[in-house]
Amino acid sequence: MSIEKEKSIVLLQGVMENSLFDLLKKRQLKEVVVLEGRPSLESAQTSCRELLKRKIGAKVISDNMAGFLFYRNLVKEVWLSYQVAEKSGALCSIGALILAVLGKRHKVAVNLYPAGKKSDFIGRPKDIFHFNGKRIAPRGIQAYVPLMEWVPGKYIGKVYE
Repeated sequence: MSIEKEKSIVLLQGVMENSLFDLLKKRQLKEVVVLEGRPSLESAQTSCRELLKRKIGAKVISDNMAGFLFYRNLVKEVWLSYQVAEKSGALCSIGALILAVLGKRHKVAVNLYPAGKKSDFIGRPKDIFHFNGKRIAPRGIQAYVPLMEWVPGKYIGKVYE
């Protein structure tokens, strides 16, 4: 897949149940783009492993690169993991709201798929103060580390159970 081909990218965000990857395989996708999933990077690690098992290629991008892909009109659909979903919206991994807003703005389908595991709601400051074992923020700085956010129903397309 050429990442520069219009409306060619399927974006995955969050840690999904493994059955999503079987669904993508049935659709004969050759490659998808996976958001890294800071601060733990678990989204990229888990998703890439499951995609490779099914011989689906993966490109990993940092979470904040998704807006660029939308701007370039490259995204054709988005898959977000969720903990809880109801008509008014869904509790999703942090970063899902911006992807859902971008999806609606760019007329891109935003699908929700059950999370592969339950997540904490708030992370620890050390989770974002360190990267690769190295401190990246000066001492004396405080942190706010939400790991989950509510995505209003108006931004959501199909919800899988």
